[in-house]
Amino acid sequence: MIHMLALLIVIPFIFFVLYINAISKTLRAIDPEMRTQSPGMAWLLLIPVFNVIWFFFLIKAIQEGFGRMQNAGRLKKEVDTGYNMGLAAGVCWVASIIPRLMFLAFIPLFVFSVLHWNKLQKARQAVIQ
Repeated sequence: MIHMLALLIVIPFIFFVLYINAISKTLRAIDPEMRTQSPGMAWLLLIPVFNVIWFFFLIKAIQEGFGRMQNAGRLKKEVDTGYNMGLAAGVCWVASIIPRLMFLAFIPLFVFSVLHWNKLQKARQAVIQ
């Protein structure tokens, strides 16, 4: 029983830390003068309750940073940063706080997070090219 509970806490936490790292690396990929948030600010997502709200600020900062780089001509083409997937993940995250919606929200939260993570990876690759 204790081992199962540990897996239900440890595995999602590891996934969450890796997701935060992807967000931080994506912020780092944005030219420093084009950033609205520093990459280290992503780690504030480790603060409970605050993280639910902060996530929305981070996905907006990523979108704005890539938009600024696009407008400055530093990107060859428009980059999809996965803002809509991040927004959907954030809404599911908020819904997961509501007791009756908690378990219903976890599956779409996981799916949208993975989709958003994938978009972040592609956005970083677009900067490298």
